[in-house]
Amino acid sequence: MNVAILGASGYIGQNLINKLINETNHKILALSTRAEDIQISHERLDKYNVDVFDTQRLERCLTKCDVVFYLIHMMGQKSADFEKEEILAAESFCKAAKKSNIKRVIYLGGLGNETDKLSKHLLSRHKTGEIIRQNISLSIEFRASMIIGKGSVSYDIISNLVNKFPLLILPKWFQTFTQPIGLIDALTYLISAIDIKLNHSEIVEIGGPEKLSYKALMSRYAKWKRKTVFFITLPIVPFGVATWWLNLFISKKQAKIGIAMVESLANPMLVTNNRAKQLFPTIKPKPLEAVFT
Repeated sequence: MNVAILGASGYIGQNLINKLINETNHKILALSTRAEDIQISHERLDKYNVDVFDTQRLERCLTKCDVVFYLIHMMGQKSADFEKEEILAAESFCKAAKKSNIKRVIYLGGLGNETDKLSKHLLSRHKTGEIIRQNISLSIEFRASMIIGKGSVSYDIISNLVNKFPLLILPKWFQTFTQPIGLIDALTYLISAIDIKLNHSEIVEIGGPEKLSYKALMSRYAKWKRKTVFFITLPIVPFGVATWWLNLFISKKQAKIGIAMVESLANPMLVTNNRAKQLFPTIKPKPLEAVFT
């Protein structure tokens, strides 16, 4: 089977390439505006520089593909209006995909109850999934919270804070609940979606076995690292302070993505149905201590 990964140079994309190479026989087409950043070589892997907005070139690349992983987001781009850019990107992709022989699209988005007042980041993730469902005959949208693994922006933020601050002053929204999932478990869901039998498009919420607040998550990570960290929760912590933390301890590009994601911490990110268990009963996500890195 020919599998394309759009957004292949990103964190999930490169880890997905490795897992596909090691565990499947699929031919892989890695598409990115920075294909040179993909530090992987294999006889079954082809890499091409492709901009999602170049519909004609994208269409040519997708011509012989059976399945496409859509892993694009615009939070790290120069444009300040990432929501608009993500909508235009999804529409451009769908225009190209409809002229190809693609059998299904697999998209990784974000959790969040649509009845809540969602952050711009989560609204954009959900809107992208909606555009794909409206334009592609068969798609599966995975919705996940924080992905636990080295290189994940949200996880690296927690790791840096715990490792570099013995005292952390947290805003009240660090009491919000989340349901993180390990990188390998998330990738297993994605790969399993390639050939699972589907009669219609699906939204599948995925998460690990534990539901806990961000503060509790940081406490668990500190204990695992054998670090003593004291937490003080304040009703209000200025957004500028959070921005300063990010710019100080992670890369500039990661900080820009992280800043766009901070607003989402106010939204509970929990799995609300059993669709993942029904469709993928053999996948048993691991507890936190088994996935911490």
